Amino acid sequence: MREAERPVRKTPRIAVVHDVGSAGVTDIVTALEGFAVPVFVCPDSEYEEPATDLMAEFGVLCDIRRMEFTDAAECLRRLNPDGIVTFSDHQLDLTSRLAVELGLPFHSPAVVRALTRKSVQRQLLNDHGASAVASELVTGRLSLLDAFARVGGPAVLKPDTGTGSRSTYRIVDAHDAERAAADVFRDDGCAPSEPFVLEAEIPSSPAAGPWGDYVSVDSAVFHDRIEHVAVLGKFPLAKPYRETGSFFPADMPPDTAAAVNSLVSQAIRALGVRIGVCHTEVKLSPDGPQVIEVNGRLGGRVNELVQKAGGPSLVRIATQLALSGPGMPTLVDEWDPDRVTFLYAKPPPAGAKRLRTLRGVERLRHRAEISLVTAEHEEGATLDWRLGRLANVYVCYGSVDTHVQLSRLVPEIDRTVSLSFEY
Repeated sequence: MREAERPVRKTPRIAVVHDVGSAGVTDIVTALEGFAVPVFVCPDSEYEEPATDLMAEFGVLCDIRRMEFTDAAECLRRLNPDGIVTFSDHQLDLTSRLAVELGLPFHSPAVVRALTRKSVQRQLLNDHGASAVASELVTGRLSLLDAFARVGGPAVLKPDTGTGSRSTYRIVDAHDAERAAADVFRDDGCAPSEPFVLEAEIPSSPAAGPWGDYVSVDSAVFHDRIEHVAVLGKFPLAKPYRETGSFFPADMPPDTAAAVNSLVSQAIRALGVRIGVCHTEVKLSPDGPQVIEVNGRLGGRVNELVQKAGGPSLVRIATQLALSGPGMPTLVDEWDPDRVTFLYAKPPPAGAKRLRTLRGVERLRHRAEISLVTAEHEEGATLDWRLGRLANVYVCYGSVDTHVQLSRLVPEIDRTVSLSFEY
């Protein structure tokens, strides 16, 4: 068949390298309805079995589990996608390799390394003036103690490729360093279970109201153009550094928001991101905003919070970027959130070993402000704070009219749900 006779495919196909722990299948299908056909690339995953039946029913299934990379790339090539995207940290590397193999735009392998390796990222941010945070890669007990002697305390110890507040420690003195080393490194004192990074703790601002002293920014990137689509506020961290949820929009003055957005643009450029979406966490320190980290995908649950506040689908925006070709798509028209949406999570105390009792969750479901409550663990469940968000006892979703209402609601949630633990 001559080129001119080839049938024109009116609806583009977008390869979505999927992970059960990321955006849901139905969320993706809804976002792409009438715009693109999702080709769900289903790789090996540490999560439970993927919803392959749903993928095949509402899109095209490309099941590459247990395949060698060459075979996986050929399987996807036969489906002829026009773009590729992922919403999972764990699949950034595979998505980048597939993009190179198929000639599709995505984060390059070098950019993925900068986005997923905290030690590499911090060096680039420091080198390009986007941060000034002392940081060292540590590979064992002695390495950690030596690094702490140089970095000093307080400092943050976290996995070099960690996500979701997993195994993140606050190190104030040498005793803390010794205890953390015993927790994360094997008994030989040298061989690590995985690489960690030790960073100087970014100072905290004095408490200003009920919110955490950091925010997150989700951004769309197309070559030299960066649009900051959503800035989310955060609830205060649980010790040592565990997230307790987000709300949209953030509650901060316009000049602070402008400084945060400017810094995020600088950080994205420092890492070499040229196309796609980024989720950046920024600390509001006494010396001005400081980058905590940049992620090469949408923030978890951000799409839902933004849409429930009357905003656009960030999943669709990520797809538009992947399919944009040579021209920057129109991403977001001017809009104002019509409510404050939130996700509030309750992690266990750091020393808790088991959930003894969980009472009151049902009463939350009757509140007009709360649209969904999920109990993440049953009574008697074993708990481990080092699992980060996976250790949360319950999670609430909902919306209110104002930030003042939200500040009053959270203490009421805490009073309504009664928890007890074994230590």
